[in-house]
Amino acid sequence: MTSADGRFQGRRAGRYSRGGLLSALLTVCCVVHAAQYAGRSVADLLAGLQAQGISFIYSTETVPADLRVLREPQAQQGVALAREVLAQHGLTLVAVTPSMYSVVRDASTPSATAAAAKTPLVEEIVVQTSRYTLLADDVDSHAFLTQEQVKSMPRLADETLRAVERLPGVATNGFSSLNSIRGGEPYETAIVLDGLRLYEPFHLKNFLSPVSLLDSRLIEGVNVYSGGYPALYGNSMSAIIDATTVHPVQPSYYELGLSLFHTNALGYREFMDGKGSALLSARRSNVGDLVQFSESDFGEPNYSDAFARVTYRLSDATRAAANFLLSSDRIDARRDDGAQQARAEYRNKYLWTTLEHTWSERADSRLIASFTDIVNERSGMIDSPGEREVTVLDDRSFHVAGLRLENRFDSGFVKHRYGAEVRHLWGDYNYRSQVHYHAGFPFPDSPAIDRSSALSPAPQGYETAAYWDGRMMLGHRWTLQTGLRFDTQTYDASGDAEQWSPRLSIMYELSRQTRLRASWGRFFQSQGINELQVEDGVERFYQAQHADHVILSIDHAFTQQLSLRVEGYRKYYRRIHPRFENLFDTLVLLPETEFDRVRVDPQSARGEGVEALLRLQTAGAWSGWLSYTWSRIQDRIDGRDVPRSWDQRHAVNLGVAFSYGPWSATLTDTYHSGWPTTQLEWSSNSPPQTVIGVRNAQRLNDFNSLDFRLTRTFALRRGVLDVFFEASNALSDANQCCVEYSTVRTANGTLVLEKDVDSWLPLVPSAGVLWRY
Repeated sequence: MTSADGRFQGRRAGRYSRGGLLSALLTVCCVVHAAQYAGRSVADLLAGLQAQGISFIYSTETVPADLRVLREPQAQQGVALAREVLAQHGLTLVAVTPSMYSVVRDASTPSATAAAAKTPLVEEIVVQTSRYTLLADDVDSHAFLTQEQVKSMPRLADETLRAVERLPGVATNGFSSLNSIRGGEPYETAIVLDGLRLYEPFHLKNFLSPVSLLDSRLIEGVNVYSGGYPALYGNSMSAIIDATTVHPVQPSYYELGLSLFHTNALGYREFMDGKGSALLSARRSNVGDLVQFSESDFGEPNYSDAFARVTYRLSDATRAAANFLLSSDRIDARRDDGAQQARAEYRNKYLWTTLEHTWSERADSRLIASFTDIVNERSGMIDSPGEREVTVLDDRSFHVAGLRLENRFDSGFVKHRYGAEVRHLWGDYNYRSQVHYHAGFPFPDSPAIDRSSALSPAPQGYETAAYWDGRMMLGHRWTLQTGLRFDTQTYDASGDAEQWSPRLSIMYELSRQTRLRASWGRFFQSQGINELQVEDGVERFYQAQHADHVILSIDHAFTQQLSLRVEGYRKYYRRIHPRFENLFDTLVLLPETEFDRVRVDPQSARGEGVEALLRLQTAGAWSGWLSYTWSRIQDRIDGRDVPRSWDQRHAVNLGVAFSYGPWSATLTDTYHSGWPTTQLEWSSNSPPQTVIGVRNAQRLNDFNSLDFRLTRTFALRRGVLDVFFEASNALSDANQCCVEYSTVRTANGTLVLEKDVDSWLPLVPSAGVLWRY
């Protein structure tokens, strides 16, 4: 749904007149010298009324770009003018707040009846479990947060994926944009933008990936599947994040923004009488500039990204688009007064073109041709005389050329989606490292370590996939959706056979207020060409792993505004790839060179959980949500069940949003139980020795984060200005993550083991402005 400001749901803005007499004179002048509205675009007229402090919510289907004012209205301003113009097309206004109105069809008018016959408004039937929509146009059975709610939500660095963290089943440390969803590893979540799957779409990748390439001002909608997704999505075991870019309704639209984290700009313009359009978005990090004013010498992170899209309507049935997404990163990081240093440069390029054709009302196709180029360069050194000397050189590049065909056909009884895809992939690795630990470091009983590595694999080959997905109504209450997917890979030289992935979802409408859903599916994931673990001495790809999802859910609407969703799930993992982790401390510059680096090699794994989400969505000023999740994810290792390092047994997420006039505010509170950790102890031997306890048998402290964001919108002579202030972890609670062990000698000469617990981010304030016109 789009608003008169050309972007998302309209901002509320009050009237800002400085003098009642002057305002009255201007009103009289406006009446005497009436504007000529006949023939103008209705969308443009609504956009112009925003200067009077009024916002309108509507979809491009309800108010298309070519909808014109048929005859000159008698009213000349305000809501009365909008009502009269909209009534010419069988439309009317419904008040949402005192200064916000929703454009809807007026069922009492013949024109509305005729329009409805041409474009029937049918509720989308969502059969899948575990589907959530963020940045939604409005609220339906699967929408979690609307555009207005997401824009008003506190989100560190204005990161789009921070909204995903509010979903049930997501385990987040509050810093990284890479999150575990329902116990899966972060890389088990696929990110799709306008039909293209993105490889490594994050800034500062080897430094916990705090920001994604999904600029919040660029994204119009996000569908999140935390499990049980349909067959058109593949090669991912846990979750799908499917995002779409903005399509402003105005012929031209611009933004300029500045905050503590970013400087950003966005521009949109139509050409060739509306047949074509161009969108350009750019963002630059301000973090590197802020570091210069910090007393801590921890390094300088700098990054930027840009997106461009050109679309053209070749005919009424055919549309073409060219998309470009580019990013560049450079970071110099330091620890221990420069004794540890790391430098990295990253460059991502995604280019893809789409050709869409509508064959009929029941059939359409989309063809996507793409090229992806990823370059990662990393180097580092540790120079601690008498303790350790380390050097690392890690250069990687990957290239993917792809062709994807998607089709939709509605045969009446079955709605079909089917397609195929082929990718040519090639890459180059160049990894070198030298590690020397002196005897007695980091503990008195530690032996000397000398280790070197030199690996240069150059994989190349193909990926192919084909899928079919069908949905059918079985009577008035049952809806069935089933599908089958086929995948294969040759670049990995693993000798793996083809992977067949069946999917099944079913929905039963118990009543108009209550729906039951169930899903089962097998989800394969091969090792990506960019995921070879050369830093840990691995130079071969593993066979595709897979997980079986079983999900049951119930949705119940107590009222039109209050609803509850409860879901239970189980995930069974088989043929899991080995992974490498740091047992005690993850906040290190060169993790593969640390003494606590271990190989985790489970035979299988199981994840299970129960999620409850209560949502309040009203047409008034208040809305909110409350969710609770109990979950467990365990690896089966040598006959034992071992919690994964991101196992989060209990999590609660609360949000309260208030919006009235030019003000909007959101308060959120997130709680989760402590992360698993492994204990290191002294033995009772003489001399004492370090003993590693049972893996992940202990827990760090629980964590609670209170966040808020306050936004004020000012109406300007041209456009509007948003001013916001927010704080993440406002109470500066300690989100414990890491343990650093060291030995110290007491006054009587006894060696003792000392433990220092580190935490993720403390209180992080931010402020910024955004000019939209």
